[in-house]
Amino acid sequence: MIVILYVIAALIGISLGLIGAGGAIVAVPAFVYIGGIDPNLADGYALFIVAVASAVAVIMQGRNNLIDWKAVLAFGSSTIITLVVVRYYLDKFVPQNIQMIIFGVVLLIAAVGMLRKSETPDTATSSKPSLLALYGIIVGVFSGLLGVGGGFLMTPALVLWAGLDMKRAVATSLVLISINSFAGVATDMVDGLQYDWMLVFTFTAITTAGIIIGTILSRRIDGSKLKAGFGWFVSIIGVAVLLRELLY
Repeated sequence: MIVILYVIAALIGISLGLIGAGGAIVAVPAFVYIGGIDPNLADGYALFIVAVASAVAVIMQGRNNLIDWKAVLAFGSSTIITLVVVRYYLDKFVPQNIQMIIFGVVLLIAAVGMLRKSETPDTATSSKPSLLALYGIIVGVFSGLLGVGGGFLMTPALVLWAGLDMKRAVATSLVLISINSFAGVATDMVDGLQYDWMLVFTFTAITTAGIIIGTILSRRIDGSKLKAGFGWFVSIIGVAVLLRELLY
């Protein structure tokens, strides 16, 4: 089982580098269903892994000037505050199977948004800070409750609402994912959760190697193909999680 987890770690890293998402949404189910880890710990592990790996990707993407810092500010401020409050006060009161069912439903909603054919909005990110801040609160709720960095929600929002092309949305999403994830881990530490650091560090190292590969590959793949691939990838994970929770 541990070998399977490490293979998944590499795939998670490649996914993050390619589409700015797919880290925690794969890591959480992998830890829970393959590793047999409690969901509350699994989402904390996922947050730490994604935080470190995304930070590495941000450094790589930053050299290409693809990050939209106005979107980071508008999105990030509301997301972090919401994430910390939800993770500290509400996470422990929501049953684990309900968390996973919500997880699956949200994944499918995000997938539909990315697979729909729509024209790129004319409005720039800077003209919609309040809309992005509001959406940031929604992302913060799901990030805190489900232990995800939020990339599977942020990337669609940045493409569909902020008018960013897919590659700029990926780079910007990675900044937000890293910030959110570190905030979630800090909250866990304050709350007294004990991590299996050997597992977490090994998984993180493999994921980081994968994200370097994914970031390099993303420079050679068309943005529209990345968007479609993201949508199908998320939909498959969403269906798998729902089937697992509703049928077993």
